[in-house]
Amino acid sequence: MHILKHRRLFGMDKKLQAAIRETLALIGYVDPLKGWGIRVLSIDGGGTRGVVPLQVLKQLEARTGKRVYQLFDYVCGVSTGAVLAFMLALAHFSIEECEEMYRRFGSDVFRQNPLVGTVKMGWTHSYYNTETWEMILKEKIGDQLLVRTVRDERSPKVSAVSAVVNWGTSPKPFIFRNYNHCPGRLSRYAGGSGYQLWQAVRASSAAPGYFQEFPLYNDIHQDGGIILNNPCALAVHESRLLWPSQPFQCVLSLGTGRYDNARRGPATSTSLRAKISNLISSATDTEGVHTLLADLLEPNVYFRFNPMLSAEVSLDESRPAALKQLQVDTQQYLERNEPKLKLLCSVLGEERTTLWKTRDWISEKAWQLQQRWA
Repeated sequence: MHILKHRRLFGMDKKLQAAIRETLALIGYVDPLKGWGIRVLSIDGGGTRGVVPLQVLKQLEARTGKRVYQLFDYVCGVSTGAVLAFMLALAHFSIEECEEMYRRFGSDVFRQNPLVGTVKMGWTHSYYNTETWEMILKEKIGDQLLVRTVRDERSPKVSAVSAVVNWGTSPKPFIFRNYNHCPGRLSRYAGGSGYQLWQAVRASSAAPGYFQEFPLYNDIHQDGGIILNNPCALAVHESRLLWPSQPFQCVLSLGTGRYDNARRGPATSTSLRAKISNLISSATDTEGVHTLLADLLEPNVYFRFNPMLSAEVSLDESRPAALKQLQVDTQQYLERNEPKLKLLCSVLGEERTTLWKTRDWISEKAWQLQQRWA
């Protein structure tokens, strides 16, 4: 009888703790860092090329003995990167389960009769079945509110980036967050934490021409990759607002692979198709952000892995052999970059010292007093 009573009290205590964590998150409280500084993970967009960053993360987990949600304080993704961020950092799926989902993309989502797809494009402006994609997201990620994920103390701060296309003449970034900023620390990006998990990923991955745009309340969302295909600078900005007095321990940026055909065509004017292709490549460029961060952050803090691919791979690639080749290309790239991978694991393995933990405790008490008197 006493044991049963204690169990009930313990269950109530855990529920109370979870409710308190959510309340604190709503007013901007954040947990102490996992290491001696902020650890950030940013994942680019790229459709089924999401298998590329998965291979890097698989190596990280194997070498450190820790899961993605245990390694990072802040995880940000756009489009396919948002899928991975939410599955690994919030839903706590394994790498293998994520790989299986990408295989399912090929069979369930990105397999379309060309005639049916062309007709759908005319009617809905989407080549693929958006309802199937939404069904998979609801099944895998669920309808929990973003801010409620902080009830699980294992979950880091996580965000997904979309592009709102009905605010003025140009698309604007929108951040689906599972956190709020403290009063007075304003992000330069609009966003919110009161949305469902599947809605955030659906909005972030609404690639024009592939899936229908996503109306949500009074906003119309498209794939965040059309303006921020590499969200790493955004992740650094958001992390700095969350932990303003803390240094960066590790900023890891993962690309979905790049392909550069070095063959030059004849010196004539480019075709219309080439012009459009160049424009899209420029708008979704990920290496410009990389160059900027490489200049601003220390080389033993900032890491970027973005393999050169042996063939051009589209966002909707569904052939098993092509997806397998992506894994092979990434594995070979990681073997060539073994020293960098080793350094990254070493940096992520650096723990917080007793002195830093004491400072955290003092800062937390000071924060609580400040809120009490506010």
